[in-house]
Amino acid sequence: MSEIAAAVPRSSSRRWLIAASIGCAMIVLTMVVVALVILDKPQFGWLVGSMFLPVITSGVLLGGLIVLVSALNLPARKTWRGVTLILWALIALTSPLFGIMFLLPWGVLLLMLPLVIWILRTL
Repeated sequence: MSEIAAAVPRSSSRRWLIAASIGCAMIVLTMVVVALVILDKPQFGWLVGSMFLPVITSGVLLGGLIVLVSALNLPARKTWRGVTLILWALIALTSPLFGIMFLLPWGVLLLMLPLVIWILRTL
């Protein structure tokens, strides 16, 4: 019976870890789409329409919210790894507030991305 009770928190934390990975993937996907549109306008310019900015903004906000909620529910939230995930999510959540200067927080997100991926893989 104790083996089953010990396995319950592990599966719960695994679900939060998977959710954090999905949120991270959502943020990275939106950053890749924006980078493709900026770097190769003739090839990917068709993506930019009237709904491009709201979809990109909501994708980053939703991904950041998922990572934040997941990081707060992980057992390692009080360690430096959990704090790093929370900080990364907060930067993603506040990036649309910068308006046209959104590339500055996205640069920070991009610089921290290898560390965040490593944290998600080792948790």
